[in-house]
Amino acid sequence: MHAREGALFKRKLTDAFVRALTTPGKHADGEVPGLYLEVSASRKIGNPPSKFWRLKYRLHGKENRFSIGSYPDIGLKEAREIARSARRDVANGIAPLKAKTAKIEAQRLSEQRTFAYVAEQWMTFKSAHLVSKSIAGFRGALRNHILPAVGSKPVSEIKLEHVTAIITALRQQRLMAMARRVRTIIRSILGFAEGRGWVERNVALSNVEELRIRHVVTSNPAIERPADLGRFLLRLDECDDGSVANAMRLLVMLPVRPGELVRMRWEDVDLVGADWRYVVSKTRHLDKSKHIVPLPEQALILLRKLRQTRVVDDKGQGWVFVSPVYPGRPINPTSMLKSFQHIWPEYGITAHGFRATYRTIAHEHLGIDPIVLELSLSHRMPGALGAVYARAQLLAQRREAAQQWADYLDLLRQNAARVTTD
Repeated sequence: MHAREGALFKRKLTDAFVRALTTPGKHADGEVPGLYLEVSASRKIGNPPSKFWRLKYRLHGKENRFSIGSYPDIGLKEAREIARSARRDVANGIAPLKAKTAKIEAQRLSEQRTFAYVAEQWMTFKSAHLVSKSIAGFRGALRNHILPAVGSKPVSEIKLEHVTAIITALRQQRLMAMARRVRTIIRSILGFAEGRGWVERNVALSNVEELRIRHVVTSNPAIERPADLGRFLLRLDECDDGSVANAMRLLVMLPVRPGELVRMRWEDVDLVGADWRYVVSKTRHLDKSKHIVPLPEQALILLRKLRQTRVVDDKGQGWVFVSPVYPGRPINPTSMLKSFQHIWPEYGITAHGFRATYRTIAHEHLGIDPIVLELSLSHRMPGALGAVYARAQLLAQRREAAQQWADYLDLLRQNAARVTTD
């Protein structure tokens, strides 16, 4: 009996042999050192014996046993793979059970770290450096385009095809701007995960064609011909003297964003020094310095008139263009948009488009230096000299350009009136 058990212990196991094995005892694999199948007779008559894979190993001078699992839940091939992996752990000085526990914990964490979970962690990290508008934009893109597709997937399982599918769907809808935003967000989130060791690599950084998005130039409709601008000014002159109409008149003179103009406050306006100073909302999270808008004489005349009926607090603070509907609030930029389209229905102009009108006509017809124009628009100058120009601000040149533009508007208005009279 002992001789037969010894022979069984040395036999190289096969699937057929293991399946038919009923003899109680420890049956060595014969291929992976230390691996054996322990067979135990059932305590209930008629039931098959139980079979359990184990690995015998020595670590730190002590003999140990590692329980792999029962047969047939774990077959011979899988038992060998697990045993080989456990022997590698032992060779590295790690107990197989400890390594197994660590793998289970890692898998549990991996399943918990869904893309949605990592995205929220990323948003928390980014929010301190973003304005509320940017945060809302990121959350909207996540909610509408990204999370429905990959939100529930563990971030470690995100593959390139998952990213390209989202981008391709947006490209097919010709939502190129959103496709670029979504691509940037996914790359940032996966980069955030990569930096923490939650993914092996950022698959969204691939240069495959599916992730390439053509640059589509979009622009706000604007008046580009001086004669049209003159006729528009005549129509604007016929409007009442309400907050919206006066804001429209000032917007044509000053190359600022509509959203910035409606939030103009009296405490920021210097009628003696002839300028208006404010922090640009679009870049205030990057630069807290105030943008200076030189006020031409025509703008000062308008503002002095409005100042006579201004509504301010004890400190002289208040909105320049107060809403006629909601006292205590400024007018809404949409009000200007609707009014512009009402008095100029021939073209789909926008309030923001008057910045393009200024940039185009002031350069082509007045010959104003493009650098002066860009700084007047509160644009950041590109290139190596950008910081130099931003620091110098060219305020004297911009003040001259502002007055030149306002005088030119008066000339266009006069020419248009002359043509109408004729």
